[in-house]
Amino acid sequence: MNGYNKGLSALVLGIFVISLSSCATCGSSYRRELSHDPNLAEANVSYKKAKRWLDEAECSFSPKTAEGLYRTGESYLSDTIYKLKEQENNNHINVSEDVNYCEKIKSETDVKIGQAENAKP
Repeated sequence: MNGYNKGLSALVLGIFVISLSSCATCGSSYRRELSHDPNLAEANVSYKKAKRWLDEAECSFSPKTAEGLYRTGESYLSDTIYKLKEQENNNHINVSEDVNYCEKIKSETDVKIGQAENAKP
């Protein structure tokens, strides 16, 4: 019974942590825009999709749902990073600031995925 209580406590704590992180940002897009260079149009499309999925994940109160939304957003972030680096190589555009920013968001998303995984029953 004691193990059950510890497991239940961990589950409740995990849901609480995800809910707090969700409540803080739900409904308010706090992520900045990327560079507006016309050569980066494809990267910007992927980034906007990533933002939409991540915003939706942050408004989710179900860890299982949030995890799936975060994973989709993370996939679009990976695509954004790839497209930015591709344009940097092909067109000699300095996109290091945008790449670093996307990688930071991706790292934060990895943490949130881990929290969602740990909060699932």
